[in-house]
Amino acid sequence: MLLKEFPDIHWLKRAIQQNFSERRSWDNKPLPNFGWPTAILNVKTNQTERTDIKGPFSLFLNISGTSEVTCDHKTVQLNTDSYLFSNQGQHYDLVIDNKRSTETFNIHFGEKLYQNTIHALTKSNDQLLDDISSPSPEWNKTIRSNFRDCNFNVLIKQVQNTYGNEEKESSLFDLLSYVLVGNEKHLRQINNLSSVRSSTKAELIKRIYLSVDFIHAYYYRSITLDQLADVAMLSKFHFLRVFKSLFKVSPHQYIKHIRLQKAIELIKQNQLPLNLVALRVGIENVSSLSRMMLQLTGRRPSSFMSN
Repeated sequence: MLLKEFPDIHWLKRAIQQNFSERRSWDNKPLPNFGWPTAILNVKTNQTERTDIKGPFSLFLNISGTSEVTCDHKTVQLNTDSYLFSNQGQHYDLVIDNKRSTETFNIHFGEKLYQNTIHALTKSNDQLLDDISSPSPEWNKTIRSNFRDCNFNVLIKQVQNTYGNEEKESSLFDLLSYVLVGNEKHLRQINNLSSVRSSTKAELIKRIYLSVDFIHAYYYRSITLDQLADVAMLSKFHFLRVFKSLFKVSPHQYIKHIRLQKAIELIKQNQLPLNLVALRVGIENVSSLSRMMLQLTGRRPSSFMSN
């Protein structure tokens, strides 16, 4: 279900409370099942405030502009380079208050699609998910932004460009699988993070994710280790040790990886000259961009250009 405007919030909260028992959508179309339907909200607006909504497993992202999403008392600023997902049953707030218009592409995965995807991933013997027997609301305990890498953006394009129920469902399955598998891999890294107490571990992870949100929002600027440590409210070397334990790379390497992903995406779009691509991702010149790409991929920028 593709919606070009946000449903009336009073209707939505009532439908959620009744578990969509009337099996009718906001535009009065019949729904195939009880429970949250799959819905894509591709809405252009410069102002909206939607608070305290109990959602399904959801992805929040923007095609243009910025938005603010709050889950579990944490607020994340989203631009066009990042996304956030919330768990089934979590309450979220969505706020857009900009001078320029924001175009959302928020995806609420219907309960049946979500559960069928979990089941399919489990039965596929995928080693990343072999411990999962049923959907868990604790998959995403710590809300954080995620950087939109090239693979994620390709999957979003597939969702945008598919029509018909079966094709659309297939593209949504691919996208959801990619997000869930990636998150499960990251959760396993978190579980390997040594800490005296689980409460200490949870607080450390929460603080490190503040720095990750900062990187995703400002990767194109000059970011120092001291800045990131201040954002995380940790001493510099404590922050560095925990970050490396969690992500297996230093903050500097993480930023380089983010810049690389964004540069490759921009080059593939073939819309900007290389000197502007370099500046757009926070690299001083084309030579530095070329050296970074050769070092990390073994390829020159020109090899990523579309014919």
